Amino acid sequence: MRRTIYIITLFVVLMVGISTGMSAQNKPFLVVLDAGHGGHDAGAVGRPTTNREKDINLAIALKVGKLLQQNCPDVSVLYTRSTDVFVTLSGRADIANKAKADLFVSIHTNAIERSASRRPMGVQSYTLTLRTAQTNLEVEKRENSVIQFESDGAQKYSFMNPNSPESEIMFELMQDRDMQESVNFAKLAQEEMVKTGGRKDMGVLQANLAVLRLTYMPSVLLEVGFISTPEEELFLMSDEGRSLIAKCIYNAISRYKTLHTGRMSKLEKIDPKAVDKQIVENNVELKEAIDNAAVAEEPVEKPVEEVAPVVAEPAAPVVVLQETTPAEQPSNSQPVFKVQFLISPKHLVPGSTQFKGVKADSYKEDNVYKYTYGSTTNYNEIVKMKNEISDRFPDAFIVAFKDGQKVNASEAINEWKNKSKKK
Repeated sequence: MRRTIYIITLFVVLMVGISTGMSAQNKPFLVVLDAGHGGHDAGAVGRPTTNREKDINLAIALKVGKLLQQNCPDVSVLYTRSTDVFVTLSGRADIANKAKADLFVSIHTNAIERSASRRPMGVQSYTLTLRTAQTNLEVEKRENSVIQFESDGAQKYSFMNPNSPESEIMFELMQDRDMQESVNFAKLAQEEMVKTGGRKDMGVLQANLAVLRLTYMPSVLLEVGFISTPEEELFLMSDEGRSLIAKCIYNAISRYKTLHTGRMSKLEKIDPKAVDKQIVENNVELKEAIDNAAVAEEPVEKPVEEVAPVVAEPAAPVVVLQETTPAEQPSNSQPVFKVQFLISPKHLVPGSTQFKGVKADSYKEDNVYKYTYGSTTNYNEIVKMKNEISDRFPDAFIVAFKDGQKVNASEAINEWKNKSKKK
């Protein structure tokens, strides 16, 4: 009983203090931008695995902060992290609570377990509830899983149990004051990302998220896209895509601030179609790497034994590293698959330590040297070769050549599959 009274008293004091602080009409409107994950907590990962949620979140948060600082002199910006460091969930909330922030915006990247049948796209805006819908459990588990990186996480976040009396008291104390405002901002953010930014609408939702439970001001968690879906991974890994999302979040904050202070700021204009075009034109290699990695993970429809015996391209005799040009390669009507594992602006000598013991061939493209391992017309075999070096080069991916020219790997794999079915 004493513990319950203490908790109630503590929260009432905090609420009164914050309300008093917010009454000053001329004080800067304080926004805390929370880039989810960081440091040893990479969050969700894409294809290749160097595409990490923590980097996407931070890049967008910094862009939002820059827009606010450039366009809104009456807004103060505070980051929970501005570099690649790990910050606990309670640490993020403490930053916002101690600063008596007016708004807490946590930026995250969505993901689901990869499968051919499930490739969702779109944005979601989350506010807090104890009574989680079954459909939101995946998000809850993923975003609250950060607790595992904290040594005392289980004890520190014991109040997250919705059946706990203490948790219910805390929730009721804050909900009247902050919950509706959180929903109001979430709606603005979702509207900007969907109507202004052209992203697919997956709704304003509620979930029992620790980072929102610990903050004592209007708080929203934004899921800005699915890194597990190749099309959205390309969008989120591009500077153009991140800038678009940042402008949408900035617009939502600006509109929310105007409603609460009467002080207007200019809104960013966005042309989603122009941005999509820029992404396609400016990120060709990134798209190729993501597509190749995605295709490489798909199971082959026919077993190896049903395919006629294939003779791999002859390997280089004694010289392990042999640079070739497309014109020098023998003509072959079948696609030839190789595993690309390294890129270098300069030519590397045979036996270079950068190869980590992998036997390499190379080709030159766009004034850089690209190094490959293996060579075969059998897609099953090249997947095995990729797995052979995955411990040393986890981001290696499959490339394809035909008649001495580099071709789209996805099309080459489909061609191989079609020929395999006929034999």
